Amino acid sequence: MRPRLVVVPLLLLSLCGTAAGAARFPDVSWDWYKAGEVYLAYRTPSPELSTRYFRKAAEAGNPSAQYKLGEHYEKGIGVPRSYREAYRWYRTAAETGDRYAEFKVGEFLENGRGTRRNLAEAARWYERAARQGNPWGYHMLGFMLAEGKGVPRDERLAARYLEISVRETGDDWAKWRLAKLIRRSDPARAMRLLDEAAASGNREARRDLAAMR
Repeated sequence: MRPRLVVVPLLLLSLCGTAAGAARFPDVSWDWYKAGEVYLAYRTPSPELSTRYFRKAAEAGNPSAQYKLGEHYEKGIGVPRSYREAYRWYRTAAETGDRYAEFKVGEFLENGRGTRRNLAEAARWYERAARQGNPWGYHMLGFMLAEGKGVPRDERLAARYLEISVRETGDDWAKWRLAKLIRRSDPARAMRLLDEAAASGNREARRDLAAMR
């Protein structure tokens, strides 16, 4: 039987505790992490040295450094771009409970980047990120629930999650998608959301507004 995501309302943005909080790694890894940041902040940055220090901290078990190393591989900063390595380091950080890494794992799984595409698994990682208060986890879950993508379609829950995204991120795509979900139940607000999204340059919102007027 195919495993399914158990999607429940996520009204609280904090947990009693996370694996990341309980993780143990050498304090010196924060010195290496800070060195990684410093080498990127110089007037003449040194991406290679930055990556070297993030790697030292990441290999010592520092999840923030593991995330940054994943980011360097994703963007080709100081190393050749490698989505496979980026996914590996994001996944390592995510396993400790890092909410930003959890989101990136979901993103990579959704798009088949550096790993095999798996929509149901992507939704599970977005949910983990959302449970820890990452608004982009709610954002992506809202879209997946609205479209029945990797999870059973649930437009009511999708609207609740997109409300969080609109409030926390102000993203024009969240406004556009939420407007489509509530246009029958609250047409006035749907129009306002479309106006806001269109003002931000969202072409779909502009197209929808033109069709409604």
